[in-house]
Amino acid sequence: MRREIGEIFVVQLFVMLLVASFCLFKDVVAAYSAISGGLICLIPGLYAAMRMTMKIGVDNAGLASVAMGELGKLVLTIALFLVAFAFIEPLDVMSFFGTFVTLQLVYIAAPLYRANRLRYRRR
Repeated sequence: MRREIGEIFVVQLFVMLLVASFCLFKDVVAAYSAISGGLICLIPGLYAAMRMTMKIGVDNAGLASVAMGELGKLVLTIALFLVAFAFIEPLDVMSFFGTFVTLQLVYIAAPLYRANRLRYRRR
């Protein structure tokens, strides 16, 4: 499971840098806005992944670690959005939110791609 999670974050990092490099053709503000939006998606996701992959103890608190990971991810995402809107000036909103949404879609696309690849390998 850790391998799959690591693959998703590598793909997200690659996509974030790819989008930021394309935004660099527009201007520098769009590029750092894209990186900021990508990091706001990436950092809470890493936190949640670390929480969810912690070893389950004797008390079998697996569901609690998943719930705390998701709650922490939500709180961290909101906090990072607030920090970005308060301190990043100027901010290209299209690049910022476009990269954030694109990286959110990687959470869906990467496992689907992997499952599809495994399905065709079995044939």
